[in-house]
Amino acid sequence: MAADKEQAQSPPEIGKSTPRRGNWLSNASARTVMSAAGWKIVGEVPDEPKILLVGAPHTSNWDYIFTMLTTFSLGVHLHYVGKASLFNNPLGGMMYYLGGVPIDRSSSEGFVDQMIEEFNKRDTFILAIMPEGTRGGADKWRSGFYHIAQGAGVPIVLVIFDYGRKIMHLGPTFWPSGDYEADLAEIQSYFAGVRGKYAR
Repeated sequence: MAADKEQAQSPPEIGKSTPRRGNWLSNASARTVMSAAGWKIVGEVPDEPKILLVGAPHTSNWDYIFTMLTTFSLGVHLHYVGKASLFNNPLGGMMYYLGGVPIDRSSSEGFVDQMIEEFNKRDTFILAIMPEGTRGGADKWRSGFYHIAQGAGVPIVLVIFDYGRKIMHLGPTFWPSGDYEADLAEIQSYFAGVRGKYAR
């Protein structure tokens, strides 16, 4: 179904409001690696300063690698979440540089509230979440991504890891309507039939 709904066949144009990172060298290097691996980046990215990216199907750590290559190719500044303890080591600086946002699991404030706060305190912020929550897949997506987008008032942009066609597809864009079940059914329809790196 994702193939039927694909509209663009060229790399997305990035608007002026979208937070940027890198330079021509890092952008060109990432594009070269993607091209050498046989991958294309297609789709659309809204010209918005704050975006929640939702990626699926999540079956491999390669999903993270191709996500980072995609963002460096486009020159977009992406963030992801990780346990706070992972940032308290010699590699912590690199994790921050790559866009990591530490999450305090011991805090009484829940994950959704922490992420809404991150959006609210920043002028620009693109956050990537994989709602399946595990590389092995899940029978039901976790709803946190939806409540973050709704609470922060930001759009949801789908990121489809299409290993069958070697395409990173960005879009379409959804603004939460408040009807979670209806919105989820439409969002998941774009991932129907898409092959991740590993079969489930």
